[in-house]
Amino acid sequence: MKIADKLLNLVGVGRERGLPPPRLVAIADGLLVTERSAEAWFLISVANTDLATEAEQDAALDAAVSAAATILGDRLSHLKVVWGRSTGQDYIDSMSGHYRLGDHDAWAQTRADRIDEMRMPERYVALGVHLSDRDPRATAQVRGSISDALGTTSWRVSARELAHLDERVRKLARQLGSTVWRAHTAPAEVISWLVSREMHRGAVAAPRRGLITGASLARLTAGRVVPYTDHLRIYDTRGQIAAYTTVLAMTDFPEELETPGAGEWLRTLSEIKAIDDDGDEIDVTVEASVRFRVLTKKTARSLVDETRKSAKEQRRSAAKGTAEETADEIVETERVMREVKRDINRSGLTLVEDHPRLLVSADTREDLETYVDAVIAHYADRGITVAAGADEQRDLWLESLPGDQLRVPDLGHVRESTAFFGSWFWGGASIGDATGPAIGYLTGSTPGLVRFDAAAGSALGDATTTLFLGRSGRGKTTAAMMGGLDSAFAGAWVPLLDLKGDAAGVSAVAAEYGVPTAVIEITAQFSGAADLLRVLPVDDALLQAPSQLMLLLPPHLRGAAEAPVVAATRAEIQSPDPSSWGVIQRLCASDSETTRTVGFALRDLVETGLGSVVAGPPSGLSSLTTNPGLWVVQMPGLTLPSPESAPESWSPIERVGMACLRGCLAWMIRTTGRREFRGRSKVVIVPEVHLLTKTPDGASFLDYIARVGRALGASLVLDTQDPASILKLPGLVEQITTLFAFSLRSREQVDSLLELLGRPQTPPYQTLVRGINTAANGKSIRHGHCIMRDRWDEVATVQIDIPSQRVAELLRTTPESEHDLEPTQPIAPQYEEVDPFAEDEYEEEAEPAATAQAQAEAHTLEPHHTPVPANGSHPTSANGTPNGTASNGASPNGTASGDTASTASAPIASTPATSTSPASTPAASTPTGSAPAASTANGTTGSNGSNGATPPPARHSAPQPPDAPAQDPQPALTKNQHQTPAAHQSAATPPPPADPNGHDRPHPPRYEEPIGPDEVYDQEADEAAYNEAMYNAYESNTGEKPKGNKEHVA
Repeated sequence: MKIADKLLNLVGVGRERGLPPPRLVAIADGLLVTERSAEAWFLISVANTDLATEAEQDAALDAAVSAAATILGDRLSHLKVVWGRSTGQDYIDSMSGHYRLGDHDAWAQTRADRIDEMRMPERYVALGVHLSDRDPRATAQVRGSISDALGTTSWRVSARELAHLDERVRKLARQLGSTVWRAHTAPAEVISWLVSREMHRGAVAAPRRGLITGASLARLTAGRVVPYTDHLRIYDTRGQIAAYTTVLAMTDFPEELETPGAGEWLRTLSEIKAIDDDGDEIDVTVEASVRFRVLTKKTARSLVDETRKSAKEQRRSAAKGTAEETADEIVETERVMREVKRDINRSGLTLVEDHPRLLVSADTREDLETYVDAVIAHYADRGITVAAGADEQRDLWLESLPGDQLRVPDLGHVRESTAFFGSWFWGGASIGDATGPAIGYLTGSTPGLVRFDAAAGSALGDATTTLFLGRSGRGKTTAAMMGGLDSAFAGAWVPLLDLKGDAAGVSAVAAEYGVPTAVIEITAQFSGAADLLRVLPVDDALLQAPSQLMLLLPPHLRGAAEAPVVAATRAEIQSPDPSSWGVIQRLCASDSETTRTVGFALRDLVETGLGSVVAGPPSGLSSLTTNPGLWVVQMPGLTLPSPESAPESWSPIERVGMACLRGCLAWMIRTTGRREFRGRSKVVIVPEVHLLTKTPDGASFLDYIARVGRALGASLVLDTQDPASILKLPGLVEQITTLFAFSLRSREQVDSLLELLGRPQTPPYQTLVRGINTAANGKSIRHGHCIMRDRWDEVATVQIDIPSQRVAELLRTTPESEHDLEPTQPIAPQYEEVDPFAEDEYEEEAEPAATAQAQAEAHTLEPHHTPVPANGSHPTSANGTPNGTASNGASPNGTASGDTASTASAPIASTPATSTSPASTPAASTPTGSAPAASTANGTTGSNGSNGATPPPARHSAPQPPDAPAQDPQPALTKNQHQTPAAHQSAATPPPPADPNGHDRPHPPRYEEPIGPDEVYDQEADEAAYNEAMYNAYESNTGEKPKGNKEHVA
């Protein structure tokens, strides 16, 4: 540096301050070229450090320091931390081609509108590295002035020079991409945006052109910025003030900074808050611009020696003075410089020279002053001094522009590399899939969208199991349903096993957007459909089917039953059509009295409505359609044991429920292996799997299901409240690719969850798990808030977000409201628009597409061996009348009152008895995907080819909108009779015809209010109380038949 430059810097008018703004020549991917120099620009990926351990952070920091010393040594570098905005249009563009089914454009637009509502900031960390000087600054300044005067200014760069610079950019990109920063070249439009936003504050990014030169480049830098003493005013093209900006300099740092903690002075930019006039906290958008240079050992030693010699000269000069005393600071500086030089030589200490600046912008001067005060106070709490650069605003602002240079060198620092990189400018929160649907947003130090694709594991060749863990009522089921919806829109086959009957709302959402869907009730007509002996391969069935039958037995019979059951299973497996019903028949026909006792006990249980599904006489029917869409599988009357109960205390109905759960799970998994599903995406959603892990054989069965699902390419979505039992299944743990953890309480469960998350079992993490669903006020539940671990083992806090109020209303279920007291007086039929998804009504079946509907309706015939309910009651139809008869006074068999059918082979009426008035025609609705056919007088049901009887033809109709009421009057209700569900209620006046796509509700582009974290997403009830309220047992000796469309198993 020349003596003149030193003298000018001494008085604050250095040569750098007088330079004109940079003249941009060209912008390409990763490259910015000005008249004076060329720079390479990269985008640094966000590191997931919010929930990292101290050991992990220390290792990452050491790696960053080492990489910087190797790659950036003595290079002039420019770090910028800026904020953009996540937009709905960007989301729609990213989802192009992902969705296939239904009105997927409207579904994507719904999420896009939600993103626009949230106005979520998006952080960009850009790193510029000086490549070369193109012209000496004096020559460039003279040449630029002459060319401007003559009108011969050139805005071009030669192709040869551009190719040479591009090669250097690629080499740097390979080096920086392998570091902890995972840097990649910045696209040309991002570099253009970095330039233009400083000139226009709010301008959109330049159009994508690969190489930006000429007029396009001139428009980027055309703007008007007027500096004042403590701020700048940025004007728009109309001459109006667009923004007020203040550039702050970080002038003083404490001697020591702790990291993690106050030393992360760049990562905490997103945590700065201000107080508005109403006393509420508001976010302050603060950007950073730091010009720095990592000093090599040679440069660092030279700088240290120069500083030490300067301090030594000052000490000697002071000693010769009249006072003959030396200031303590001078002595301390000399001592510290000797120690620093020793550390550089011995331990490889590296130094960084940096000049940090903060930029704060606002729409008004008053807001700007408030924001500046908030920034100063934020850093003052950390011992860092921040001040506005008085009378330096122009030079400090130009210094922050890409392509410029350091202009105010006297506001800089020289510090250890760990102190600079300990600012963690690349730290924060980042999690989820790189592409795919958005399921929520990050709640850590760096906001952003969280993407999750439940079916991505199979496509990537990765594990395929997603696990939702946590207490009931925290949002697990809602999160799983959101994932299933996105998979269904993408064209996947998505069966959802609804054990508690509260998940039909997801089918309503699918129907709202035209996705093929149905709510399918598994009843006695599907006898043997979930028989493990028929569902699983022979080798697996020999192991699993006996365990299934043993589960049905009472505890006192299991000891003597194991050998006979296994032997009967081995004998039955040799038959042409093996089944668990055949095993039971063999046991009942045994010569041993003990074996016969076991067989009779099993037969009594499987002759119940649900018991027949897992071990009854095979009917040959299958309710699972192979069409893409979302299919909710319900089992009316299912009663499951509470998670706290021991298996030995399970009642017979609870044992039957557990057998149904296992059987239906295996049924759905093996269905994915059918030829129709080859090459198709499959996502199977199973809640309450902690009930399976209560028994050793159930745990091994769940482990088997996960492995089979992986082999068949089926993605599993599991929901459980017991992470401790999951942890005992190493095979299942290995199959977990993504995990969502909600709050838990007990020490054992919390520690097990932390082990699954890969976090240490220490008090801070234990407190995090216990309070993850507690709102900030500590008095309410924050539904949907959880800890996510993605397929790359990154861990961060996430808020599951429902895209609209309408979707939230359809998903929300309150089981208690469905069982209010029924009116005892008849209700006159009158037309009114009924909401079929009202919380106090039964859920209506959502109509699938025509092909799916045809397949579902083809399965409405009962098997020959109709199991008799344990209470001896007759089967009931969907409309609450016995045997599916009309409710206009006709007898159960469809004949006149008091008449009986003469023979069992009499033809079955294809339609119920009707009257002359269309308004009194009974409703012929199909209950939730499949309904029994009408019975004959002696209880024998018709079937194809049976005694020449002709089955009722399948009815194909256009899908109806979810809110369309039935067209027939509702029969009067008698005492103790359940009210007909809203979906089957009648009306005097038919509703208007539905749109062809199956949904006629308008989709507003924006919604009035966002759905915040306090919104109630999931209303799960306690299992025992719910089952008791929903499926009340009744006395079989009262002669009172149950009414309604629910099967009762007592």
